[in-house]
Amino acid sequence: MTNHLQKEVKRETGEGTDLWRVILAPTIWAVHFLVCYVGAAIYCEKAGRMADLLPVRLIVGTATFIALAGLAAVFISLWKVRGLSSVNDDYNYAGNTPEERHRFLSHVALMLCVLSGVAILYAAFPALVLEVCR
Repeated sequence: MTNHLQKEVKRETGEGTDLWRVILAPTIWAVHFLVCYVGAAIYCEKAGRMADLLPVRLIVGTATFIALAGLAAVFISLWKVRGLSSVNDDYNYAGNTPEERHRFLSHVALMLCVLSGVAILYAAFPALVLEVCR
């Protein structure tokens, strides 16, 4: 048995992409969204309508950097799992085998990472554009 096939057999025993990895990227986005918008809302309520948004920009920038770094770590780990689960670049999910379910979940989780990355950048964009709380 080759090394690649040994990894395939090992993966069928339960290692690889599970549901926790699938929901991790949207969870990172949701936490980032809450930190940014709740932080900005609290700051603007306390400081007033004409307050400068520099502290909010720093908070949003830091939260965005941390969220994108976490998302990159999740993406890299999922990319490694995807590499173990692709068999001759066959992306046909016609059967109902454990290996095909792992492959499908890893592809879904990778696409959710990409979508969450776009959502994180989209949520951080107003902090770059707006200058005051108004």
